Amino acid sequence: MSSAPAIPLDLPQLACAPPVLVIADLHLDLADERGGTAFALWLAKLQGVGTLAVLGDLFDAWVGPAQQRMPGAEEVLDALARLARAGTAVLVVHGNRDFLLDETFEERTGARVLRDGFTTLLADGSRAAFVHGDTLCTRDVDYQRLRRFVRSKPVTWLAPRLPLFVGTAIARRLRRASVSAVARKPEPEKAIQGDAADALSLAADAELLVCGHVHAFRDEILPSGARWIVLDAFGGARDALILSDRAVVALAARDLAGRDCASLAVP
Repeated sequence: MSSAPAIPLDLPQLACAPPVLVIADLHLDLADERGGTAFALWLAKLQGVGTLAVLGDLFDAWVGPAQQRMPGAEEVLDALARLARAGTAVLVVHGNRDFLLDETFEERTGARVLRDGFTTLLADGSRAAFVHGDTLCTRDVDYQRLRRFVRSKPVTWLAPRLPLFVGTAIARRLRRASVSAVARKPEPEKAIQGDAADALSLAADAELLVCGHVHAFRDEILPSGARWIVLDAFGGARDALILSDRAVVALAARDLAGRDCASLAVP
């Protein structure tokens, strides 16, 4: 039993400068002063990236603008801002942990925040769609109900206005409850659904669909004929995707440090 995506998605078509580097699910812990150090160093070593797209859960939690004051925030935000100033377009899609990222984050980093994801045209004229992936878990009815609630207007208005210690405490409690609930759910229920991915690729008229969320790489062809790639969580074996004029290549993000992505050889 499964169905189409739980909610309609707003996927604007963007002109993305190539090569496009796609990552997801970093879950950076800003409560730790060194929580984003490895990522900031990785960003500093990137070369020749036209567009960096983060498909959700850049942070393990983001409760509002006040989080910019947390111990590990400045290093990450500065690194993103330097990358943007150097000419790389930075796109950050809302994940299920950081859907409160807003215009204050954009102003601080130079990144563009996207609620549901985006599409772009590839060099061959085909369209690619990029989403976080949680909306594709359509058999997890309890999660989809919670997702609608926490993204409701009253909650998204109130949450950023709470004192930081209150917001982060609530986020930690929700995180613990989520981990516990996921552990109890049967695997088919919490899995990302192929027919939902197929429906989304058709709705977006996309020949390539890329997402994250479930932290497990897959690369397959959907019934519609679209290619569907799910990235590992950042730090995994295939946690990055390079889309260049020549190919779409999945590889380990750590292998990109110091390499010129603009002239990346196809493996």
